[in-house]
Amino acid sequence: MKKFTLVLMMMLTFAGLTMAQTIENFESLKMNLMAAGDNGSLTVVPNPFPGGINTSVNVVKFVRGKGDPWGGFYATLPTPVDLTTNKFVHVKVWKPRITPVHFKFENPNFEVASINPQTLVAAWEELVFEFPAATGEYTKIVFMPDFEDPVTLTDYITIYFDDLTINNDPNPGSAPVQVMEDYEYIPLNIMTSGATDLSNFRLVPNPDKSGVNLSDYVIKFHRAQNGIPWGGFYSGTQVDVTTNKYMHVKAWKPRISPVKFKIEAGAAGTLEVASTNAQTTTNAWADYVFDFSAKTGTYPTIVFMPDFADPVNLTEDIDIYFDDIILNNDPNPMNPPEQIIAVDMNPAGVVAGDRVFISGAIGGIHGTWMEPGTNLNNEMFDPDGDGIYKITMHLADGLIAFKFFKGASWNNGDPAPGGDRTYNIAGNVYLIYTWGVQGVVLSVPEISLAGKIQIYPNPFSNELNINSTAEIRSVIITSTLGKVVGIYTLSNTGNQTINTSALSSGMYFITFVGKDGKRLQTQKLIKN
Repeated sequence: MKKFTLVLMMMLTFAGLTMAQTIENFESLKMNLMAAGDNGSLTVVPNPFPGGINTSVNVVKFVRGKGDPWGGFYATLPTPVDLTTNKFVHVKVWKPRITPVHFKFENPNFEVASINPQTLVAAWEELVFEFPAATGEYTKIVFMPDFEDPVTLTDYITIYFDDLTINNDPNPGSAPVQVMEDYEYIPLNIMTSGATDLSNFRLVPNPDKSGVNLSDYVIKFHRAQNGIPWGGFYSGTQVDVTTNKYMHVKAWKPRISPVKFKIEAGAAGTLEVASTNAQTTTNAWADYVFDFSAKTGTYPTIVFMPDFADPVNLTEDIDIYFDDIILNNDPNPMNPPEQIIAVDMNPAGVVAGDRVFISGAIGGIHGTWMEPGTNLNNEMFDPDGDGIYKITMHLADGLIAFKFFKGASWNNGDPAPGGDRTYNIAGNVYLIYTWGVQGVVLSVPEISLAGKIQIYPNPFSNELNINSTAEIRSVIITSTLGKVVGIYTLSNTGNQTINTSALSSGMYFITFVGKDGKRLQTQKLIKN
């Protein structure tokens, strides 16, 4: 009932929001490399051997070291697969030698070799894996494309793979029921001045994971000096600007010039606009916003021109990067994302001096399942000594898997039922967990209102004073167990007082709801 109450409140809070459309973020399944310190790698690259059964644009390049037999990757699927009916996994591989190929689902574990052994070298071949005893939904997969035991390699080799799908048909080439990952993205049709214009697009690892863009992959636009002002791309990708009026694109540019976006061939006519926020910096990510509020309906074609200098005025080629094409109803450029993760460690019997860590498939400076204590970026802190440990992260959108640990080792992990915790990050968020208890206690998007809200006194008795220069509609007070214990309506800005005499002594969380119903921030309170 407590969970239902909190979920209901969140639904009411967000009732007026519209659903954004992510047109393309150029990301793929987050693959965690399994290697024994041999410097192997996994990258998404253009298909080096398009032909035969695999003509797709992108594939995964796996540089395989001389380490463990189980070299490959594990990943947490954003959408579970149900093995109750669909028993066959299909994967396309290109390998320079013939060895067994293994696929595995975890929790509970089922690991199998392909039912059709590899027969081809240096050619694409579809291998099939059968899971007759597995039922129910699975989210964690493991792929080992070169399971030689013992490993007899004397040097690195390169393997390619693609199209992880599932169905109930053991035959290679059969139609998928669910695509776990195909590593593709929307078509980018380059606009050039002709054969002498050598501009091109390529998917590459993000060269500058900072600011508003922490994602793994972006598009590199190599812009030739003899190109056209409207160099960029068009794509036959439908968008609907009936409700969502603002297109967002992140770009990284080495020079300042106009950035333009166009929607074409809609019933209401074509519209080309420059970004509402002019470029002010170079060599840094910025979220550019394009206002299409003058139009409505669906448009079958989009056009992006990130360097609309007319004349072009280049004396050498330049590289521009862009990412995250999103349509929503927010005219404001995105701020750098911030996530706060907290865990109540009191059930673990923490005492002064105890250390608490988070570890998991998180990425960035936090790494992938690093042993607690080996990466100080993963240490959580309790500055006020109440047993609530926190860490602030700056993560890109996507699913993360993690676990809390008491002490600097693997020995004392969070005993919460269900194993690893998971959360699908989407921008700013404040997450509160309890050691040993399954599920998140409180999860709200958080937008920094630092310096705009003052709460005093804290600790407080019956009256709590709020001084705000931000427009606040209401506040929600919840207990550490997630129970909503008070909802108070405010009159936007200025000094206001709320009476909390109905609350008993203890720790609470206060959540501020903006006038627009979606700007939220959470802070901790102590009542005497």
